[in-house]
Amino acid sequence: MRFGFRKMHGAGNDFVVIDHREPFLPADSRAFLERLCDRRRGIGADGVLLLERSDEFDFKMRYFNSDGGLADFCGNGARCIARFALSLGLGSDGEVRFETGAGIKSAVPRPGGLIALHFGFVASGAHVAVDACGRTFQGRHIVAGVPHLVLPVEGLSAIPFSTWSPPLRAHESLGAAGANVDYVERRADGRVAMRTWERGVEGETLACGSGAIATAIWALEEGGLAAPVTVRTAGGDDLVIEAAAVQSGHDVVLVGPAVTVCTGEWLES
Repeated sequence: MRFGFRKMHGAGNDFVVIDHREPFLPADSRAFLERLCDRRRGIGADGVLLLERSDEFDFKMRYFNSDGGLADFCGNGARCIARFALSLGLGSDGEVRFETGAGIKSAVPRPGGLIALHFGFVASGAHVAVDACGRTFQGRHIVAGVPHLVLPVEGLSAIPFSTWSPPLRAHESLGAAGANVDYVERRADGRVAMRTWERGVEGETLACGSGAIATAIWALEEGGLAAPVTVRTAGGDDLVIEAAAVQSGHDVVLVGPAVTVCTGEWLES
């Protein structure tokens, strides 16, 4: 199999991006996509983005985690594929509208290499108490395209991240598919710092766009902040969430970088 790809990242959350408007991957490509994401034997990435044809919109985005499993949405990935689509001449008046598993999204470029992704409505979520690791975690369950468990902590860099995260991510109270786990800490400078354990990656990523949205909703509902909310990611980049309050939630725009690292060609059969 031989095809071109683009390697991109959004705030350190990295992807293999493929123009799949002329389909060539088999229906069951899970093992192959997992191999693409392998950082030793493949290209290396947190996930794979496929840009595909849409009957009604500029394109369709399909996102696969590094384990090869299909996910409904990825916020950093959506910004990256939007920039890729714009570079292909898709969209009109500098804007692209596209299908995702979490509904129709739109995106426009902003100065400084940023992409503003209009996600749309996000419900405020519910308070939850989760028993794991011999303690009770108090947090908020928020669905921002995919489910997130947002947990306020003190000493974000010192928490036993790898011990807490697997049982929380798969906790039965969060449903059969579990949830991403976002640990958040309000900082004196007005930002909210976050670390995310992503399901499908089964580890920490340097950033999580949907997690940043969930973190911002927590900050607006419980953290005493007003929009826009600036979220500092584990990789040291900032994501900005613009949000307008609507009934039982917020209308959200996610703003952050979408960077092309390189282009290449996959040659392995």
